[in-house]
Amino acid sequence: MLKNKIITFLLMIILLFNLSACGKNTETLKKNRQINIYVGVKDKESLNIIKFLTDEYKKKNPKAKVNINNAIGEKVDENVSESSDIDIVIASRNDMLKLVRKGLLADMGNMYEQNKLTDKYYTSVKSYGRFNDRYYGIAVMPYTIEILCNKSAFDKLGLKVPNNIDEFNASLKIMNSTSMRVPVVLNEGMDINNTLFSIISSNMITMKKLENIYDSGPSAYKKLTEVQKSFDLLNDLVKNGSISKDTFEIGNESSLKKFDKGDIPVIIASSYYVNNLKSKNIKCFEYYSPNSKSQLKVPIMADAIMSVLISSKNTEETNEFIKFAFGKDVQKKLSGKGFVTGFKNSDISKDGIKKCVITHLENSTEDNIAFIYNVPESFKNNISSKVDSILSGKYTKNEWNEVVDESS
Repeated sequence: MLKNKIITFLLMIILLFNLSACGKNTETLKKNRQINIYVGVKDKESLNIIKFLTDEYKKKNPKAKVNINNAIGEKVDENVSESSDIDIVIASRNDMLKLVRKGLLADMGNMYEQNKLTDKYYTSVKSYGRFNDRYYGIAVMPYTIEILCNKSAFDKLGLKVPNNIDEFNASLKIMNSTSMRVPVVLNEGMDINNTLFSIISSNMITMKKLENIYDSGPSAYKKLTEVQKSFDLLNDLVKNGSISKDTFEIGNESSLKKFDKGDIPVIIASSYYVNNLKSKNIKCFEYYSPNSKSQLKVPIMADAIMSVLISSKNTEETNEFIKFAFGKDVQKKLSGKGFVTGFKNSDISKDGIKKCVITHLENSTEDNIAFIYNVPESFKNNISSKVDSILSGKYTKNEWNEVVDESS
Protein backbone atom coordinates (compact mmCIF):
# COMPACT_ATOMS: atom_id res chain seq x y z
CA MET A 1 0.00 0.00 0.00
CA LEU A 2 2.79 2.39 0.99
CA LYS A 3 4.68 1.39 -2.13
CA ASN A 4 1.68 2.30 -4.32
CA LYS A 5 1.36 5.70 -2.63
CA ILE A 6 5.06 6.41 -3.22
CA ILE A 7 4.74 5.44 -6.91
CA THR A 8 1.62 7.62 -7.29
CA PHE A 9 3.42 10.54 -5.62
CA LEU A 10 6.43 10.17 -7.94
CA LEU A 11 4.20 10.00 -11.02
CA MET A 12 2.44 13.20 -9.96
CA ILE A 13 5.79 14.98 -9.58
CA ILE A 14 6.91 13.78 -13.02
CA LEU A 15 3.60 14.85 -14.58
CA LEU A 16 3.78 18.30 -12.99
CA PHE A 17 7.37 18.68 -14.19
CA ASN A 18 6.41 17.70 -17.76
CA LEU A 19 3.44 20.08 -17.80
CA SER A 20 5.66 22.88 -16.55
CA ALA A 21 8.28 22.08 -19.18
CA CYS A 22 5.64 21.97 -21.94
CA GLY A 23 4.28 25.30 -20.81
CA LYS A 24 7.75 26.83 -20.90
CA ASN A 25 8.45 25.31 -24.33
CA THR A 26 5.16 26.64 -25.72
CA GLU A 27 5.89 30.04 -24.25
CA THR A 28 9.40 29.96 -25.73
CA LEU A 29 8.00 28.99 -29.15
CA LYS A 30 5.55 31.88 -29.05
CA LYS A 31 8.34 34.29 -28.11
CA ASN A 32 10.61 32.90 -30.87
CA ARG A 33 8.05 32.98 -33.71
CA GLN A 34 9.87 33.99 -36.86
CA ILE A 35 10.00 33.48 -40.58
CA ASN A 36 12.85 34.11 -43.01
CA ILE A 37 11.81 35.30 -46.48
CA TYR A 38 14.26 35.60 -49.36
CA VAL A 39 13.12 38.08 -52.02
CA GLY A 40 14.75 37.36 -55.36
CA VAL A 41 12.77 39.86 -57.47
CA LYS A 42 13.70 43.49 -57.99
CA ASP A 43 10.88 45.13 -59.95
CA LYS A 44 9.12 47.82 -57.94
CA GLU A 45 5.63 46.48 -58.71
CA SER A 46 6.32 43.07 -57.15
CA LEU A 47 8.22 44.64 -54.25
CA ASN A 48 5.23 46.90 -53.51
CA ILE A 49 2.90 43.89 -53.27
CA ILE A 50 5.38 41.88 -51.18
CA LYS A 51 5.83 44.80 -48.78
CA PHE A 52 2.06 45.10 -48.42
CA LEU A 53 1.72 41.38 -47.60
CA THR A 54 4.54 41.36 -45.04
CA ASP A 55 3.37 44.60 -43.41
CA GLU A 56 -0.17 43.26 -43.08
CA TYR A 57 1.14 40.02 -41.58
CA LYS A 58 3.17 41.94 -38.99
CA LYS A 59 0.08 43.94 -38.01
CA LYS A 60 -1.94 40.75 -37.61
CA ASN A 61 0.89 38.88 -35.84
CA PRO A 62 2.85 41.46 -33.80
CA LYS A 63 4.79 38.75 -31.92
CA ALA A 64 6.09 37.17 -35.12
CA LYS A 65 9.45 38.30 -36.46
CA VAL A 66 9.56 38.57 -40.26
CA ASN A 67 13.11 38.67 -41.61
CA ILE A 68 13.39 39.87 -45.22
CA ASN A 69 16.58 39.12 -47.15
CA ASN A 70 16.89 40.73 -50.56
CA ALA A 71 18.79 39.15 -53.43
CA ILE A 72 22.46 40.00 -53.84
CA GLY A 73 23.50 39.90 -57.49
CA GLU A 74 21.67 37.93 -60.17
CA LYS A 75 22.25 34.30 -59.10
CA VAL A 76 19.15 33.66 -57.00
CA ASP A 77 19.54 29.87 -57.13
CA GLU A 78 23.13 30.09 -55.86
CA ASN A 79 22.18 32.47 -53.05
CA VAL A 80 19.41 30.14 -51.91
CA SER A 81 21.60 27.03 -52.23
CA GLU A 82 24.27 28.56 -50.00
CA SER A 83 21.88 29.70 -47.26
CA SER A 84 20.68 27.49 -44.40
CA ASP A 85 18.03 29.71 -42.84
CA ILE A 86 15.52 30.52 -45.60
CA ASP A 87 11.89 29.45 -45.18
CA ILE A 88 10.18 31.14 -48.12
CA VAL A 89 11.66 32.28 -51.41
CA ILE A 90 9.92 34.76 -53.72
CA ALA A 91 11.45 34.62 -57.19
CA SER A 92 10.67 34.53 -60.91
CA ARG A 93 9.30 31.38 -62.50
CA ASN A 94 12.65 30.88 -64.22
CA ASP A 95 14.44 30.92 -60.85
CA MET A 96 11.74 28.72 -59.33
CA LEU A 97 12.40 26.11 -62.02
CA LYS A 98 16.15 26.23 -61.33
CA LEU A 99 15.48 25.63 -57.62
CA VAL A 100 13.09 22.76 -58.41
CA ARG A 101 15.72 21.05 -60.54
CA LYS A 102 18.20 21.37 -57.67
CA GLY A 103 15.71 19.71 -55.31
CA LEU A 104 15.49 22.74 -53.01
CA LEU A 105 11.74 23.45 -53.08
CA ALA A 106 9.02 21.64 -51.17
CA ASP A 107 6.00 20.15 -52.90
CA MET A 108 3.16 22.48 -51.90
CA GLY A 109 0.38 20.09 -52.91
CA ASN A 110 -0.82 19.61 -49.32
CA MET A 111 -0.76 23.36 -48.72
CA TYR A 112 -2.88 23.89 -51.83
CA GLU A 113 -5.35 21.30 -50.60
CA GLN A 114 -5.53 22.49 -46.97
CA ASN A 115 -6.08 26.12 -47.98
CA LYS A 116 -8.29 25.24 -50.97
CA LEU A 117 -6.08 27.33 -53.25
CA THR A 118 -7.10 25.22 -56.25
CA ASP A 119 -10.70 26.40 -55.86
CA LYS A 120 -9.94 29.98 -54.84
CA TYR A 121 -7.44 31.02 -57.54
CA TYR A 122 -7.52 31.29 -61.32
CA THR A 123 -5.87 28.48 -63.29
CA SER A 124 -3.04 30.57 -64.75
CA VAL A 125 -2.09 31.86 -61.27
CA LYS A 126 -1.71 28.32 -59.94
CA SER A 127 0.02 27.16 -63.12
CA TYR A 128 2.86 29.63 -62.60
CA GLY A 129 3.86 27.58 -59.55
CA ARG A 130 3.42 24.20 -61.20
CA PHE A 131 6.04 22.03 -62.87
CA ASN A 132 5.67 18.40 -63.98
CA ASP A 133 2.23 18.17 -62.36
CA ARG A 134 3.43 19.29 -58.91
CA TYR A 135 2.91 22.62 -57.20
CA TYR A 136 6.11 24.30 -56.03
CA GLY A 137 4.74 27.82 -55.65
CA ILE A 138 1.95 30.27 -56.37
CA ALA A 139 2.02 33.58 -58.21
CA VAL A 140 1.93 36.53 -55.81
CA MET A 141 0.09 38.70 -58.34
CA PRO A 142 -0.90 37.98 -61.96
CA TYR A 143 -0.81 40.67 -64.65
CA THR A 144 -2.64 40.46 -67.95
CA ILE A 145 -1.19 42.27 -70.94
CA GLU A 146 -3.98 44.53 -72.17
CA ILE A 147 -4.24 46.36 -75.48
CA LEU A 148 -6.30 49.46 -74.67
CA CYS A 149 -7.93 51.96 -77.03
CA ASN A 150 -9.26 55.44 -76.24
CA LYS A 151 -12.38 56.17 -78.32
CA SER A 152 -12.02 59.97 -78.11
CA ALA A 153 -8.48 59.77 -79.50
CA PHE A 154 -9.66 57.52 -82.34
CA ASP A 155 -12.47 59.99 -83.08
CA LYS A 156 -9.91 62.81 -83.37
CA LEU A 157 -8.02 60.73 -85.94
CA GLY A 158 -11.21 59.90 -87.81
CA LEU A 159 -10.72 56.20 -87.14
CA LYS A 160 -13.05 53.50 -85.89
CA VAL A 161 -12.12 51.76 -82.63
CA PRO A 162 -10.99 48.22 -83.60
CA ASN A 163 -13.11 45.28 -82.45
CA ASN A 164 -10.73 42.46 -83.32
CA ILE A 165 -7.10 41.72 -84.11
CA ASP A 166 -7.52 42.24 -87.88
CA GLU A 167 -9.08 45.69 -87.41
CA PHE A 168 -6.37 46.51 -84.87
CA ASN A 169 -3.64 45.63 -87.39
CA ALA A 170 -5.33 47.93 -89.92
CA SER A 171 -5.37 50.76 -87.35
CA LEU A 172 -1.71 50.15 -86.55
CA LYS A 173 -0.89 50.39 -90.25
CA ILE A 174 -2.50 53.85 -90.47
CA MET A 175 -0.81 55.05 -87.27
CA ASN A 176 2.51 53.61 -88.40
CA SER A 177 2.30 55.57 -91.67
CA THR A 178 2.04 58.80 -89.65
CA SER A 179 4.94 57.86 -87.33
CA MET A 180 2.56 57.66 -84.36
CA ARG A 181 4.01 55.50 -81.60
CA VAL A 182 2.31 53.07 -79.23
CA PRO A 183 3.53 53.35 -75.62
CA VAL A 184 4.07 50.03 -73.83
CA VAL A 185 3.77 50.32 -70.05
CA LEU A 186 5.08 47.21 -68.35
CA ASN A 187 6.37 46.10 -64.97
CA GLU A 188 10.10 46.68 -64.56
CA GLY A 189 10.93 43.01 -65.09
CA MET A 190 9.25 42.91 -68.50
CA ASP A 191 10.65 43.77 -71.92
CA ILE A 192 8.76 45.21 -74.92
CA ASN A 193 10.14 42.76 -77.49
CA ASN A 194 9.53 39.68 -75.35
CA THR A 195 6.02 40.91 -74.54
CA LEU A 196 5.30 41.41 -78.25
CA PHE A 197 6.62 37.90 -78.93
CA SER A 198 4.45 36.50 -76.12
CA ILE A 199 1.34 38.08 -77.67
CA ILE A 200 2.13 36.68 -81.13
CA SER A 201 3.14 33.20 -79.89
CA SER A 202 0.19 32.82 -77.50
CA ASN A 203 -1.58 30.23 -79.67
CA MET A 204 1.45 28.49 -81.12
CA ILE A 205 2.57 26.00 -78.46
CA THR A 206 1.31 24.45 -75.22
CA MET A 207 2.87 24.93 -71.81
CA LYS A 208 2.97 21.15 -71.30
CA LYS A 209 5.08 20.69 -74.41
CA LEU A 210 7.58 23.29 -73.19
CA GLU A 211 7.63 21.82 -69.67
CA ASN A 212 8.41 18.35 -70.99
CA ILE A 213 11.62 19.51 -72.64
CA TYR A 214 12.63 22.25 -70.19
CA ASP A 215 16.42 22.73 -70.30
CA SER A 216 16.82 19.50 -72.32
CA GLY A 217 19.37 20.83 -74.78
CA PRO A 218 19.42 22.30 -78.31
CA SER A 219 18.13 19.27 -80.25
CA ALA A 220 14.91 19.08 -78.21
CA TYR A 221 14.17 22.79 -78.70
CA LYS A 222 14.94 22.75 -82.42
CA LYS A 223 12.18 20.18 -82.88
CA LEU A 224 9.67 22.88 -81.86
CA THR A 225 9.35 24.12 -85.43
CA GLU A 226 6.04 25.85 -84.60
CA VAL A 227 7.96 28.53 -82.68
CA GLN A 228 9.47 29.81 -85.94
CA LYS A 229 5.90 30.56 -87.07
CA SER A 230 5.77 33.33 -84.45
CA PHE A 231 8.81 35.00 -86.00
CA ASP A 232 7.28 34.47 -89.48
CA LEU A 233 4.03 36.15 -88.37
CA LEU A 234 5.98 39.06 -86.90
CA ASN A 235 7.79 39.48 -90.21
CA ASP A 236 4.44 39.47 -92.07
CA LEU A 237 3.25 42.34 -89.84
CA VAL A 238 6.42 44.28 -90.68
CA LYS A 239 6.12 43.57 -94.41
CA ASN A 240 2.51 44.77 -94.63
CA GLY A 241 3.38 47.97 -92.77
CA SER A 242 1.43 47.30 -89.56
CA ILE A 243 4.49 47.62 -87.34
CA SER A 244 8.13 48.66 -87.56
CA LYS A 245 11.05 49.37 -85.24
CA ASP A 246 9.47 52.77 -84.55
CA THR A 247 5.96 51.55 -83.68
CA PHE A 248 6.48 50.90 -79.98
CA GLU A 249 8.13 52.95 -77.27
CA ILE A 250 8.68 52.49 -73.55
CA GLY A 251 5.77 54.10 -71.74
CA ASN A 252 5.45 55.39 -68.19
CA GLU A 253 2.92 57.02 -65.87
CA SER A 254 3.01 60.18 -68.00
CA SER A 255 1.97 58.07 -71.01
CA LEU A 256 -0.93 56.66 -68.98
CA LYS A 257 -2.13 60.18 -68.10
CA LYS A 258 -2.01 61.30 -71.74
CA PHE A 259 -3.84 58.17 -72.83
CA ASP A 260 -6.48 58.67 -70.13
CA LYS A 261 -7.07 62.24 -71.39
CA GLY A 262 -7.49 61.05 -74.98
CA ASP A 263 -4.17 62.35 -76.33
CA ILE A 264 -2.96 58.85 -77.25
CA PRO A 265 -5.19 56.36 -79.15
CA VAL A 266 -3.58 53.03 -78.19
CA ILE A 267 -1.51 51.78 -75.31
CA ILE A 268 -0.30 48.32 -74.31
CA ALA A 269 -0.15 47.96 -70.54
CA SER A 270 0.26 45.53 -67.69
CA SER A 271 -2.97 45.24 -65.69
CA TYR A 272 -0.97 46.47 -62.67
CA TYR A 273 -1.57 49.97 -64.05
CA VAL A 274 -5.28 49.82 -64.93
CA ASN A 275 -6.15 51.49 -61.65
CA ASN A 276 -4.51 54.65 -63.07
CA LEU A 277 -7.08 54.84 -65.87
CA LYS A 278 -10.44 56.49 -65.15
CA SER A 279 -11.85 57.59 -68.53
CA LYS A 280 -15.04 55.90 -69.73
CA ASN A 281 -13.79 56.30 -73.30
CA ILE A 282 -11.23 53.54 -72.80
CA LYS A 283 -12.03 50.19 -74.36
CA CYS A 284 -10.32 46.92 -73.57
CA PHE A 285 -9.32 45.21 -76.79
CA GLU A 286 -10.25 41.54 -77.30
CA TYR A 287 -7.62 39.23 -78.79
CA TYR A 288 -10.00 37.90 -81.42
CA SER A 289 -9.71 37.40 -85.16
CA PRO A 290 -12.75 36.58 -87.34
CA ASN A 291 -10.34 34.84 -89.74
CA SER A 292 -9.01 32.55 -87.01
CA LYS A 293 -10.72 29.41 -85.69
CA SER A 294 -9.94 30.31 -82.10
CA GLN A 295 -9.48 33.36 -79.93
CA LEU A 296 -5.88 34.36 -79.27
CA LYS A 297 -4.75 33.89 -75.70
CA VAL A 298 -4.09 36.94 -73.55
CA PRO A 299 -0.57 36.64 -72.09
CA ILE A 300 -0.58 36.37 -68.29
CA MET A 301 2.59 37.56 -66.59
CA ALA A 302 3.73 36.96 -63.02
CA ASP A 303 7.10 38.29 -61.88
CA ALA A 304 7.02 36.83 -58.37
CA ILE A 305 6.31 33.24 -57.34
CA MET A 306 6.16 32.35 -53.63
CA SER A 307 7.69 28.96 -52.76
CA VAL A 308 8.70 27.05 -49.63
CA LEU A 309 12.17 25.63 -49.15
CA ILE A 310 12.34 21.94 -48.31
CA SER A 311 14.86 22.83 -45.58
CA SER A 312 12.56 25.34 -43.82
CA LYS A 313 13.09 25.30 -40.05
CA ASN A 314 9.98 27.34 -39.24
CA THR A 315 7.32 25.14 -40.79
CA GLU A 316 4.38 26.29 -38.68
CA GLU A 317 5.04 29.99 -39.19
CA THR A 318 5.72 29.42 -42.90
CA ASN A 319 2.36 27.72 -43.33
CA GLU A 320 0.64 30.51 -41.39
CA PHE A 321 2.23 33.19 -43.58
CA ILE A 322 1.17 31.55 -46.85
CA LYS A 323 -2.32 30.90 -45.49
CA PHE A 324 -2.51 34.60 -44.57
CA ALA A 325 -0.98 35.98 -47.79
CA PHE A 326 -3.36 34.05 -50.03
CA GLY A 327 -6.35 34.21 -47.72
CA LYS A 328 -9.61 36.00 -48.39
CA ASP A 329 -9.09 38.97 -46.06
CA VAL A 330 -5.74 40.21 -47.33
CA GLN A 331 -6.69 39.57 -50.98
CA LYS A 332 -9.79 41.72 -50.51
CA LYS A 333 -7.60 44.47 -49.05
CA LEU A 334 -5.47 44.35 -52.20
CA SER A 335 -8.65 44.57 -54.27
CA GLY A 336 -9.67 47.57 -52.18
CA LYS A 337 -6.49 49.26 -53.39
CA GLY A 338 -7.63 48.75 -56.97
CA PHE A 339 -5.61 45.66 -57.88
CA VAL A 340 -7.16 42.80 -59.83
CA THR A 341 -5.70 39.83 -57.97
CA GLY A 342 -5.64 36.12 -58.73
CA PHE A 343 -8.27 35.51 -56.03
CA LYS A 344 -11.60 34.65 -57.67
CA ASN A 345 -14.03 36.22 -55.22
CA SER A 346 -12.33 39.48 -54.29
CA ASP A 347 -14.59 42.51 -53.83
CA ILE A 348 -13.63 44.66 -56.78
CA SER A 349 -15.57 46.86 -59.16
CA LYS A 350 -16.29 44.77 -62.24
CA ASP A 351 -16.78 47.70 -64.58
CA GLY A 352 -14.74 48.95 -67.52
CA ILE A 353 -11.16 47.77 -67.90
CA LYS A 354 -11.18 45.79 -64.66
CA LYS A 355 -14.12 43.75 -65.90
CA CYS A 356 -12.06 42.93 -68.98
CA VAL A 357 -9.02 41.93 -66.90
CA ILE A 358 -11.18 39.69 -64.69
CA THR A 359 -12.71 38.05 -67.77
CA HIS A 360 -9.25 37.38 -69.18
CA LEU A 361 -8.16 35.81 -65.87
CA GLU A 362 -11.36 33.76 -65.61
CA ASN A 363 -10.83 32.35 -69.10
CA SER A 364 -7.12 31.75 -68.63
CA THR A 365 -5.45 28.34 -68.63
CA GLU A 366 -1.88 27.14 -68.20
CA ASP A 367 -1.33 28.04 -71.87
CA ASN A 368 -1.80 31.76 -71.11
CA ILE A 369 1.56 31.77 -69.33
CA ALA A 370 3.93 33.82 -71.47
CA PHE A 371 6.29 31.77 -73.64
CA ILE A 372 9.42 33.32 -72.12
CA TYR A 373 8.56 31.95 -68.66
CA ASN A 374 8.64 28.35 -69.92
CA VAL A 375 12.08 28.38 -71.50
CA PRO A 376 15.48 28.79 -69.81
CA GLU A 377 16.33 32.37 -68.93
CA SER A 378 19.18 32.46 -71.45
CA PHE A 379 16.57 32.46 -74.25
CA LYS A 380 15.06 35.81 -73.24
CA ASN A 381 17.74 38.19 -74.50
CA ASN A 382 18.19 36.22 -77.72
CA ILE A 383 14.45 36.21 -78.49
CA SER A 384 14.35 39.95 -77.81
CA SER A 385 17.31 40.47 -80.14
CA LYS A 386 15.65 38.52 -82.98
CA VAL A 387 12.42 40.49 -82.56
CA ASP A 388 14.46 43.70 -82.75
CA SER A 389 16.16 42.50 -85.94
CA ILE A 390 12.86 41.61 -87.64
CA LEU A 391 11.37 44.99 -86.69
CA SER A 392 14.43 46.55 -88.35
CA GLY A 393 13.84 44.56 -91.56
CA LYS A 394 16.33 41.73 -90.96
CA TYR A 395 14.59 38.37 -91.36
CA THR A 396 16.45 35.08 -91.86
CA LYS A 397 13.59 32.50 -91.77
CA ASN A 398 15.76 30.64 -89.24
CA GLU A 399 15.34 32.80 -86.13
CA TRP A 400 14.28 30.02 -83.75
CA ASN A 401 17.26 27.75 -84.52
CA GLU A 402 19.53 30.77 -84.12
CA VAL A 403 17.97 31.56 -80.73
CA VAL A 404 18.51 27.96 -79.58
CA ASP A 405 22.16 27.93 -80.73
CA GLU A 406 22.92 31.31 -79.16
CA SER A 407 21.25 30.29 -75.87
CA SER A 408 23.10 26.98 -75.48
